Amino acid sequence: MKSIEERLRLVEDHLEIAQLRARYCHLLDGRQWDEFVQLFTPDGVFDGLEAVEGHDAIYEFFSQRVPRLAEDFWHFCTNGTVEVDGDQATGRISMEYLSSTNGVSFVSAGHYDDVMRRVDGRWRFVSRKITFYFLSPLSEGWAGHPF
Repeated sequence: MKSIEERLRLVEDHLEIAQLRARYCHLLDGRQWDEFVQLFTPDGVFDGLEAVEGHDAIYEFFSQRVPRLAEDFWHFCTNGTVEVDGDQATGRISMEYLSSTNGVSFVSAGHYDDVMRRVDGRWRFVSRKITFYFLSPLSEGWAGHPF
């Protein structure tokens, strides 16, 4: 059986990882790019519409490419799971994504698969891979609109 200190550390790790995932959504939606890239390790990877690696590439992708795809966007993440093994963690979290482009509202959903590492006492994303289930105009609904 784990000691009380080990169990407490695990609870703290879970809470810190939940905060990391929440900050991701808030900083992304707020377009706070300097703080956003710090959520990743220096060699971190985001794998979504394309795969980008490292702070400079992540900054470029999110600050330049993403705003061209959607004028406004909001991320909502729930149902997070995480397995912590020392300074490494993996998990999946469900995602709903709302956006608007050219006056059209869109709805989508999917999940993130995360690999995280504790660096200098703080949890960071080593990799974050998004899988979309659908992306469709809100007026049409999501039936028959796979991503």
